[in-house]
Amino acid sequence: MIDVFFGYPSSPRSIGDTMRRTVTQLIQQGVSAKSWEDLDVDGRVVISRVLSQIDQSASAVFDLTQLNSNVAFELGYAMARGKSIRILLDQSVTSGKQDFNELSTLKPLGYTSYFNSTDLSSHLLESTPWEDERTAYDDLLEPSLPEVSEPRDSLLYCPTFDPFEASSRLSAFIDERRKRGTQVLVSDPKESSFEPITWLAPSIMRSAGVLIHFAGPHRNRSTVINVRHAIAAGLARGLDTPIFMLAEPEYDAPFDYEALLQKYTYARECVQLARDWLDSLPFEGVDWSRPRRSPRNPLSLLKFGEHVAENELNELSEYFVETSAYNDVIDARDTIFVGHRGTGKTANAFRALDHLRANKTNLVVLIKPPAFEFPAMFETVMSLPAGQQDYFFDALWRFVIQSEVGSAVLQAIDARGPTIPVSADEQRFINYVENAPFDLRADISTRLEQTLDHLSHRVASGDSSSPRRDLINEAFHAQALNQLRSVLGGVLRTRRRVAILVDNLDKGWDKNVDLRLVAKFILGLLVARGNVVRDFDRQDWWRDRVRLTVSVFLRSDIYHYLRTEAREPDKLPLSTVKWQDANTLLHVLEARYEVKAGGRPGKSVWDEVFPPEVNDIDTRTFIASSVQPRPRDVLVLANAAVASAIDRGNNRITCSDMIAAREVYSNYAFDALLVENGVTVPELRSALYSLLGAPAILSRAQLSTGLVEAGIAEDRVDRTIEKLISICVLGPEAHANDFVYPEVGSESERVEALARRVQPRVPEQRLKIHDAYHPYLETVPTAGN
Repeated sequence: MIDVFFGYPSSPRSIGDTMRRTVTQLIQQGVSAKSWEDLDVDGRVVISRVLSQIDQSASAVFDLTQLNSNVAFELGYAMARGKSIRILLDQSVTSGKQDFNELSTLKPLGYTSYFNSTDLSSHLLESTPWEDERTAYDDLLEPSLPEVSEPRDSLLYCPTFDPFEASSRLSAFIDERRKRGTQVLVSDPKESSFEPITWLAPSIMRSAGVLIHFAGPHRNRSTVINVRHAIAAGLARGLDTPIFMLAEPEYDAPFDYEALLQKYTYARECVQLARDWLDSLPFEGVDWSRPRRSPRNPLSLLKFGEHVAENELNELSEYFVETSAYNDVIDARDTIFVGHRGTGKTANAFRALDHLRANKTNLVVLIKPPAFEFPAMFETVMSLPAGQQDYFFDALWRFVIQSEVGSAVLQAIDARGPTIPVSADEQRFINYVENAPFDLRADISTRLEQTLDHLSHRVASGDSSSPRRDLINEAFHAQALNQLRSVLGGVLRTRRRVAILVDNLDKGWDKNVDLRLVAKFILGLLVARGNVVRDFDRQDWWRDRVRLTVSVFLRSDIYHYLRTEAREPDKLPLSTVKWQDANTLLHVLEARYEVKAGGRPGKSVWDEVFPPEVNDIDTRTFIASSVQPRPRDVLVLANAAVASAIDRGNNRITCSDMIAAREVYSNYAFDALLVENGVTVPELRSALYSLLGAPAILSRAQLSTGLVEAGIAEDRVDRTIEKLISICVLGPEAHANDFVYPEVGSESERVEALARRVQPRVPEQRLKIHDAYHPYLETVPTAGN
């Protein structure tokens, strides 16, 4: 057996030179060491030899000074195989630590710094990792792995960061499979900055297979996301879980998994490859080849649930906490439900979906725009005169809503089977379907693609025989939609309610697209929503009245931007998803503990799991004050505390675990800010970093000075401050020493007016940095804070 295996990138050459010298120095000291370059066979490294060498080694060290997918894959594999590992960073490379922190998946492991081969070899000879009795597998992975008896009944899906064409279609395909009953866990790149290996490994072990999508080097954040995915691939390979990897043609596949990866040219090919693999994947009867011990720590059996709602749809009903926003959906209000990321918009949408579907007199339709052809849509609309673009989006949404209702009706009829006769109205509807100019049995993506292709062809051909509005009506089948409305009235008139839920509108919200067009796209929905509801509420000689409602779930920052684009923003119907009451927020933990702890009273979590106090502060108060008031955030903090306790061998969470969890959460909250809000404020990263080491409470004048020093143009300082307030990073002083973090809309206007009463002079008005970001920003406490 080899004592230590060295994994490192082939470039830059300086790293390889240091590693080779270190290997030589260790061998001279009697240590059996080997690098990946020693496995070169006929000028080519064979992955089977690399993995075999890792299996035959007592320990492995991996240099991640420069993020590299080969090294990340090998590291994940070695960890899963129970090897003692060390992560190395060249301390003379200033970007190394920053890149490692951004990678974040490996933060529970830490790293070893070095300057040169002598420095590194001395450290390894002193720490002797090849003699470690316990490994990262023992301390981090094994305690969190599921029981052997648990079935592998899920698919773990690792998508790209941005929803480009192939990525969007692949996600839509996976979502369709989810609707058909496939259990899907998603390692969302926009969330996975928090998801460490202690989340990733058990997710892999619960999965019958892992589907990973790599982006080309030209894509946003592709380097760090591809490396995260490579770690997941290595873990899956080491845990004997089937993997399927897809990549854009520009992706330079590392030799470690080149043979395991398929490149595609077209989006359709990407989806077809995934479909063929998924269809061959067994979700039952999988024998786990790596037996594990039962968890020793009782906390290993406790997890407060996923902070991403899509990853726990089956369990959501068991511990869902109802709010006024949820009741608005159930009570058939036509409105826009606005909330920050993590407030539970998607959870509300899915829970409402289940609740309304349980009543068989309802018809419920969930529309999720990831299936939309965003690039083709915006290319088409740009070819239209500016005056026709609003009409285009209105027509598009009327087509989407009405055709999706028709598709849902058709599915309901087909699901009854041939033995149940159809009514005269249903037969009339079926006859319409057979002759309709669009396919109601296809998904919305296919229908939109055909429609946009037709319109773009007519526009590009210079067809001037019809006005542009007539071309739009023709493309979106305005006449056929009127006929569909007629036949739908017959089959839906006895329904108590037809509920349309629209979620995931943020999928097209990307800094690489024209935000003005995306805003028009969403505003088009808000206009079409009212038109369709009014149309279905009418009854005359050719149509029956149908009670139809449309609920739209929208992120706060997007709504804030829409208000600047809407002609009459105050007339937009609004219901805010918020959690200002601390007891309601903490009930999220209590409800989940009651389920996870086998029916024990939820409130007992404070006596049985958490410490009574943290730094002389009641734990409930500490949690509520440490996070943004959102279910996602309180779950991140609680799960981080559990993970810290397990890592330290504690049987219950201690005060020090809570402090450590707050550090982890603060880092997560900061990353989430950049992901969610970096689109509309390009200077956001600079603005946030200007707060590093700042007083927790500062005046607008102080803040303005710091922003200018950080490189923010003076004419954008006020706008940047207002953005920081709107995303709840800063809270104005609404009353003396009382700082409030308002939601968008009228509440923010009210707080602004209160702040003027406290301090009429705007430059002297005080703002407080939210406690959630204090650990990450290392803010300086001020009197009374």
